Amino acid sequence: MKRMMFCLGLVLLMFGGAVAEGPAGTVLYFKSGGEVYLLLAEHHNSRRGWAGFGGGAREGETIAETAAMKTHEESRGYFKKEDILEKIKGQKPVVDGDFATYFVEVPFISVHQIMNHRIPDKENDAYSERSTFAWVPYSTMADFLQEDLSKNRLIKYMVDPAFLPAGSETQWLLCV
Repeated sequence: MKRMMFCLGLVLLMFGGAVAEGPAGTVLYFKSGGEVYLLLAEHHNSRRGWAGFGGGAREGETIAETAAMKTHEESRGYFKKEDILEKIKGQKPVVDGDFATYFVEVPFISVHQIMNHRIPDKENDAYSERSTFAWVPYSTMADFLQEDLSKNRLIKYMVDPAFLPAGSETQWLLCV
């Protein structure tokens, strides 16, 4: 349990830089064999790197609604907004700087299922914001997630390429 809380708290460092009134996101994870696996997504056509899901609010959204909507959009519609909202109902988000993050345990699914999911709204660019997805064991990132990732933005915190799909544009975490 201590390791799980440490993992979840440190993953917050992958997020940051918005306003607690709206910008929010999720870290999706599953547990297996004593390991925690984080679902990371690469930003499409950019050099931004890998991260969890999240972003800015739409007018009138609650923090939870923003987190659920951004997860829905950035997972190509695979994870439904309503399902995410149900899982985070009653959960107090962890706020890092000014970004609210919810942690959502999900069942393991192949990243190919997400990547091949038919985009529900081809006119909405948010559904294509992420290109590739990977389940990355927390243990492979534990050493550098113990650092303050925002202190030195020139350092690239590399994700073990053994867990990234072929053709990835980047191999590092997005450190906002």
